[in-house]
Amino acid sequence: MRIISNTSPLIVLKKSGAIFILEELFDEVLIPKSVQKELFAKEREFFSSLKILKVDKPKNANLVKALRLIVDEGEAEAIALSMELELPLLIDDLKGRKLAEKLGLRFIGSLGLLKVAKEKGIIKEVKPFVKKFIGEGYYLDEKLIRQFLESIGEKW
Repeated sequence: MRIISNTSPLIVLKKSGAIFILEELFDEVLIPKSVQKELFAKEREFFSSLKILKVDKPKNANLVKALRLIVDEGEAEAIALSMELELPLLIDDLKGRKLAEKLGLRFIGSLGLLKVAKEKGIIKEVKPFVKKFIGEGYYLDEKLIRQFLESIGEKW
């Protein structure tokens, strides 16, 4: 299975020690060149060593330009790739998720990825990873965390 990813989920998964989940769930994680550039700005060695990451370029430059009016370059290219290749999108940014939803794209965020990993037995608990997300400066609304964890049988 393949998925397209934006920058922020990859960063938070790396910082929380959960990047292995991608390798367990997907054969390839496609990223546009702008996402690769963002990842390499701070974490070149780590992300260049991930064999699962593959760089691809959206073909429709006009679509990317139009999407850039709403979201940043990485998100615009990732959304365009998701549309062109008809693959799900890994994205956390609310504005990007709302746009993906309006465009009828299948998408998942970092929390959703943790939920799938738990369901498939890749991880036993989601809560330790959520704590690491927060510890790394990833903002999550307390009410959202509580509801999310309760929905998968865990307590905050």
